[in-house]
Amino acid sequence: MTDTANHASRAGFSAENEDLLDYREVSRLAIGGMVLGVVSVLAIFTSVLWIVPVLAIILSLVAYYQISKSEVLTGKGMALIGMGLAAIWLGIGVTQGSVQDRVMMSTSRVMAQSWLDLLLEKKTMEAHQLTLRLNGRQPATTPLAGYYQQDEMNQEELEGFESHDAVKALSEWEGAALESKFDHDVSTSVYEGVNYGRHAFQIVDKKSGKPLWDVEVLMKRERGYGDKENEFFWIADSVSLEKTYPDAR
Repeated sequence: MTDTANHASRAGFSAENEDLLDYREVSRLAIGGMVLGVVSVLAIFTSVLWIVPVLAIILSLVAYYQISKSEVLTGKGMALIGMGLAAIWLGIGVTQGSVQDRVMMSTSRVMAQSWLDLLLEKKTMEAHQLTLRLNGRQPATTPLAGYYQQDEMNQEELEGFESHDAVKALSEWEGAALESKFDHDVSTSVYEGVNYGRHAFQIVDKKSGKPLWDVEVLMKRERGYGDKENEFFWIADSVSLEKTYPDAR
């Protein structure tokens, strides 16, 4: 009986040893990569979170390499899942961000040229209104001449705006009719959650087509207030004369 029991005990011990020898630990990096791969869905909401899928891909690649070289680690499947999910969500996020940037830049460009055309039409009061934040603008039905004349501070702000080199040159031009022609998009950027778009235009003699000035307009997009909190509006932040041609002197 004793020999039989000892034999059974040794047999059980050997089986346990074999199980222990066959056991392979799951790579913690693979687990981390897969978790980050799942969380990478956040990358579609903002470019700031593109770092999540990037980290997921790095962790998963390192994990896959370590597992391939190790005899005690497992988890290749997790690493591959992490890489796959991260790559998919990062691709969607980048594509979506690129489309949004193009739409934003296109809208900014249109708004910049419309604002520039107000200056060419000598509508400096209307142009000045578009340099203000939404809560500082007057309703479209407001007679702007009276609005600026009745308030000394508003009048000073308008005069300051009209004294800028570019505004003064365009609004005081007394020659032939002017026309703005889009040249190129200079840059787009985001600072403290505010989108900016800078655009280059050429101001030409409408009849002859001769160039008179090269100008750049900087637009910025801000969120509205109160009942317009979910809407965005554009502000003409600045305009600068980049080049003055001989015919404009």
